[in-house]
Amino acid sequence: MNKQIYIIGPVTGIDREEAVAAFAKAASMVKEIGMVPVNPTEFVPAETPWREAMKLCINRLLECGSYIKLPGWDSSKGAMLEVIIAKNMDIPELNIYVGKFRGGGE
Repeated sequence: MNKQIYIIGPVTGIDREEAVAAFAKAASMVKEIGMVPVNPTEFVPAETPWREAMKLCINRLLECGSYIKLPGWDSSKGAMLEVIIAKNMDIPELNIYVGKFRGGGE
């Protein structure tokens, strides 16, 4: 079983510290259930151009056994692309409560 869980959520166009904190919270929750988080804010430098960042993210996503979505994912072009790819590659979504982020529900 592939224990890597890719974290999908908005990064571009929002406060970097807010995004990093939300992804870190999700990563902690993934670790709590005994899985391995794959956190894009840890492997994509902040100054990376969008297209290059997406190449890095998509390659890592394809190595994972499942993914989770942070609130606000559907307002992010990159996150929506990642979800489309994950679904089309039959990578299952896990539902883990990660709280409120960018006006998302609790």
